[in-house]
Order: sequence, then structure tokens, then C-alpha cells
Amino acid sequence: MSEITPITNVTLDEQLSFSEKLPKGMAYLENNGFMIMGETEEGDEVSFVSCIMRVGGGKDGPWQVDDAFKGQTTLLIAPHDLPKGMNDTPFVGNRTWATDDWTPAKIEKTDEAVTWTLGNRQHICRPPYWQIKGEHMGIEFDLLLTGIGEAAYHKGPYDKLEANNIAGFEHPLCAEGTIKYEGKTYTLRKDKSFGCQEKFTQPAFDLAGVLRGETYYWVWWASERVRIFIYSYPQMNKSYAHVTVDGEDVSFMNNGQADIKMDELEYWVDPQTRLRVPIKWHFSMKHANGDIDMDIEAASRTYYSYLTKSGATMHYGLHSHSEGSMKLADGRVIPLQDMRSYVEHGWTAIPLTAAAE
Repeated sequence: MSEITPITNVTLDEQLSFSEKLPKGMAYLENNGFMIMGETEEGDEVSFVSCIMRVGGGKDGPWQVDDAFKGQTTLLIAPHDLPKGMNDTPFVGNRTWATDDWTPAKIEKTDEAVTWTLGNRQHICRPPYWQIKGEHMGIEFDLLLTGIGEAAYHKGPYDKLEANNIAGFEHPLCAEGTIKYEGKTYTLRKDKSFGCQEKFTQPAFDLAGVLRGETYYWVWWASERVRIFIYSYPQMNKSYAHVTVDGEDVSFMNNGQADIKMDELEYWVDPQTRLRVPIKWHFSMKHANGDIDMDIEAASRTYYSYLTKSGATMHYGLHSHSEGSMKLADGRVIPLQDMRSYVEHGWTAIPLTAAAE
């Protein structure tokens, strides 16, 4: 990998919490989260997520809390000799329910950094660098993340938050450092470890109500040359795409939407949950600027869960690889080979309210 020049277009102030800028009484969700798809010096593959979230809106709101922080940590180590196909690979993770007894959190700002602290973990934000340090569930982490491209403000700019009641971005990053678990240290290769910061403030909705009988996709692909981020919420008529080729943004948006298709081709019954989960897809996205086609195959999975007023949701993170091509309107044809991929797919698993009296 060529020498990395740190790149960012986000500010230090944008790393703060902004829930107080939303209308009084509005239910809200804030996330300062990081997702990493990496490779160790030994060739093992790593999927790591660390999120610190702030939620609120009252006991009768979606989260059923007035104002609280909650966290999500997920770690999967896929050995380099993992058999081809879908595997029941062990992972470490937690549910992310606001009603659980979370340790009080704090957000501190100095001239140089904004630090979010929850329990024994810290997100130290000083764009174009970020650090994830600490421990959760026996996982010790000391990671340095570097901005490798400009953030996509797909939820809108922070200077319009009070007008729009929503703002936030996805920032592409590379990662280096160590993760320790069960006595073993995993050192990430900076040239093979990519991911993002997801930072946003928005109104909260009753996710278990929205995803009842429905689903969504949230997907990241990354290689040294190409990055693709998409999400698709068909039931909400929301879709988005951010594509970068050799450091250049290529728009695949049209009238605020992206023409995304995720055709599910094969399923797997998870022996841990007995849920039937898609594990192979054909992805396509079309635009006047180009076409993207990829075949995606999952190798391992993680999962987490949210609790909202209408029930509990299940969210699968599928550690995957993709092959295909991107054909651009200027005539370039870019092979997409062994793209490191994170496919998140969720739905309502328990469509029941508490109705406690």
C-alpha cells in the first residue's frame, strides 16, 4: 500500500453529542461508532465493531429511557485456514438494549480531542485520527484509525442540524494496532484493515415496529483502490450509495436515492439461533455514471440486538467477500476482486410489546 496521507473533512466539534439541539421531547439516537474489517500479520481476518450510543425520549418513547448511553462491541476472528463456505465461527458480542444497567458515560472536549468514555472503553476523536482504547467483555483493544477519504454526510451537515433535526456521516478509515482476547494478541495490518466511523444525531423511531415483517441492508466494501458504502431500507423508501475509486467520488445517487438490488441466492440455518439467514447475494447498482455487479458470499457471522417499544430486533453482521466489476461511463472497467465486505441485515425477531401493568 502506498504511503497514507491522512484525509478528513470533518471537524473536532462534530465529534460531540448534539441531542440537546433537537426539539424538546423528541426521541433521539446518537452514535459514535466504528466498524473495522481487517487482516492480522498472521493472515487471520478480523471483524471488529465498537459503538457508543446516546438515546432518549422518555419512558413512553421508542427506547423507553429518558436519556442513556449504551454500547456495542463485536469481535470475530476468522482463521486464515477457515474452510470455504459459511462457518459457525465463534464470536464475542452483546445486545444493545438501553433499558439495561449501563455504566454512566461522559463526553469530554479539549483543544485537541473529543473523548467518549463508556465503562472501560474510550473513543478518542481528533480528526484525521481516532483511537479506540480500553476493554469490554474481556476484549482489550488499542487501535489507531486514520482518515483515508472525505466523509459522506448522508444524513446532512451538522450546521443544519437544528433546521433538519438530523445530521451525520460515514468516514472511511484504515486501522492499525492490537486486539487481545483469551491470551492472544492480534496485530492489524494497516494496508489490509479498513472501515469507517459512523457518527450521527437523528430522531429515533420504533425500529421493531418499522422492521416487523421487513428488513434492510447496510453494506461496506473496501480494497486499496475502491470503497463502496450502501444502505437500503425499502419499507422506508430510503437508499444511499457512496462510491470512491482511486480517491475520486463517483456519484450513484439520483433524486436522493440509489438504484440498489440485493438478490438473495442462498440461505443458512444458524445453529446458534435457528434463524434462516441469507449468505449469498448478487448485488447490482446502476446509474448514468456506471454499473456495479458483484457476487457476495458470507463466511462467518456476528449478531446484535436492539430493544424498542414494539419488540426486539436482530441484526446479523456477515463477514463476506465479493467478486465482480465496476463499469464507469468514461470507459474504465475496474475489477472488484476479493473485496473485503461487511453485510448487515436485520429484522424484527420478537414483535411483542411489554404491556406490563
